[in-house]
Amino acid sequence: MIHGLKDKSRERTIMRIKLRLSWLAAAVGVAAFLVATEHVETQSMMNGYWNPLGHQDNYNYGGGPDPGDFSGLPITDAARKAAQQYDADEFEMPELMCRPFMATYAPRTLSTMRIWDTTDPQTQEQTKIETTMAFANPHRVFWMPASNHPYPSASAPHTWEGYSTGKWVGNVLWVHTDHLKQGYLQRSQGLLLSDQTTMDERIFRYDNILVDIMMISDPAYLSRPFIYSKLYAYIPQGNMDPYPCSVHNQVPTPEGYVPMRLPFYTTNYNELFFNKGIPIEAAKGGEQTMFPEYQDYLKTLPPNPPYAQVQAEQQKQIEEQNAAIRQGKGQPAVTPTAPSRPARR
Repeated sequence: MIHGLKDKSRERTIMRIKLRLSWLAAAVGVAAFLVATEHVETQSMMNGYWNPLGHQDNYNYGGGPDPGDFSGLPITDAARKAAQQYDADEFEMPELMCRPFMATYAPRTLSTMRIWDTTDPQTQEQTKIETTMAFANPHRVFWMPASNHPYPSASAPHTWEGYSTGKWVGNVLWVHTDHLKQGYLQRSQGLLLSDQTTMDERIFRYDNILVDIMMISDPAYLSRPFIYSKLYAYIPQGNMDPYPCSVHNQVPTPEGYVPMRLPFYTTNYNELFFNKGIPIEAAKGGEQTMFPEYQDYLKTLPPNPPYAQVQAEQQKQIEEQNAAIRQGKGQPAVTPTAPSRPARR
């Protein structure tokens, strides 16, 4: 009798243990399902078409910054000197007409963006995320950890879009890009970026708004990272047309003509810039102009000279440059007229 009670008690104990184990297994399964579901939702939440919000970009990418206004940019002396030789007419050169936007510039333009991802058919892990823009058709690839994609060697050619790796940190996509060709920080101002440039991004979605925070570093032309944020609005039924690009000689120029300014040429200021009252010293840029306390220093700067005086000095430089070019090439490179605002494209 006693043995029978002990056996029944043992059976009940075993049944309780099995029941608890089954509950634990079910809880683990539900938790794994929820984690997997959240992981998949995180992976695909950026897919689709996105339209740029230009409210914070009107100055930079609408009319564009005035020539010579580098205020608020952490540029080096080398970047400033290179920009002083820039001529906006270089985009009429056949070699540059179909040049795509590089990865450091394309996300900051006013152009629709498409995002899509690829997953491994067996594990369902995300292997890569791709983006493209409507204008100039720059195509980027973010290689995710599950892809095991090999990193390019030091001798591998650099490209316009570079090599990008990505990873998810919570709901934020972290992207690192390097192996870039020489590009530009501000296209309309001739501010360059070297092939040593790297870019780190933090991309996340907030409801139907996509945020891309870019941190661009360049030991040659930036004294500290250039940080910029871009906002996009989701397009539920978006589409994107092809971008065929063909070379046309839109502005008649002599064969072999390369628009540029000689090294002794200084920044081409215009009247619009002077009307804003920005001191020329501040317009030279540099990391010190990035911070709020620089506004106190602005109050100590003397006023700019009259625009007519600066215009006369710039006209003299144009004539000197044309004289030097005539002596060497037999034809002027710059029409001897007053400087004007470069065309924006």
